[in-house]
Amino acid sequence: MALSLNIGAVGGGDEKQSKVWDVIIVGGGPAGAAAALYTARGNLNTLVLYRAEADGALGITSNIENYPGVPGPISGYELLKIMRKQAKAFGAEFEKGTVIGANLKSDIKEVYTEDGRVYKGKTVLIATGALERSSKIPGEDKFLGRGVSYCAICDAHFYQGKPVIVVGDSEYALEEAELLSRFASKVTIVVPTKQIKAPPEMVRQLDAKDNVEILLGYRPLEIVGKDVVEGLKVKTPSGEEKVIPAEGVFVFLGGSKPSVKWLMGQVELNEQGGVKVNLETMETSVPGVFAAGDVLGQRYKQAVIAAGQGVIAALNIDKYLNKRKDVKVQW
Repeated sequence: MALSLNIGAVGGGDEKQSKVWDVIIVGGGPAGAAAALYTARGNLNTLVLYRAEADGALGITSNIENYPGVPGPISGYELLKIMRKQAKAFGAEFEKGTVIGANLKSDIKEVYTEDGRVYKGKTVLIATGALERSSKIPGEDKFLGRGVSYCAICDAHFYQGKPVIVVGDSEYALEEAELLSRFASKVTIVVPTKQIKAPPEMVRQLDAKDNVEILLGYRPLEIVGKDVVEGLKVKTPSGEEKVIPAEGVFVFLGGSKPSVKWLMGQVELNEQGGVKVNLETMETSVPGVFAAGDVLGQRYKQAVIAAGQGVIAALNIDKYLNKRKDVKVQW
């Protein structure tokens, strides 16, 4: 997969990539944001890499009424913005970027994004949640590399002047569709649900583009073609089955499995397929690498629990970096 394509204003200048951070947090949900608040308040240089503004399970939740101290109802997206604002107030830096790999075994860890950026840190907190898919669209594996892709920034230039399909219902899917619209003759966004889980303004801006069409409630049935992708078979809201012609299908669907592929087997996993940690410290099997939140594959998927685990991780990151005998209490 090529990562050399340079598409406009991608964040993260040389300065952020050249420094060695005390802690790199991968994931901007409640675990990552809460951890960032504590590490930054503890005077640790903190970088949070997040995939989308409305990131993770919390970011796409429409109604929150049970988060302590926050009178509801409030959207998960708004709650995330409050958490991040608090962390930023203490100096944590947030950088948008999809992480696709890492080198966690060395003393100075490296984290890699899909657009070719490399960030270095003394410690890493894994807070990537649980939105990986457990099943695929029929034909997805067959046409991988022959019209099926998971990375617009990597492959958009292959579809100059050609029709493509984006399958997904998240902010991340819309961002990838917007990028593709700069190259493709037409971008059809197939949304399996009745509503897109993204800020309304973002949906309106994309829907207003001449070469973009959004299809709500269209269920993908099969990616079709002979030697390469020729289209996507869907079921419409009325129950009709039809094929939408396209030369590329970009899949950005979520699921409920812990998001651990980018770890490349470097940390030990548990029976649930999540990251195995010492729950007293949130430490993984690799020194200097911690994990918190739904990426653990835990039974209780609650924002407040993920945030609490992020705080435990942050306190133990401080202990690890400063070689303390015990955690330093923050109130």
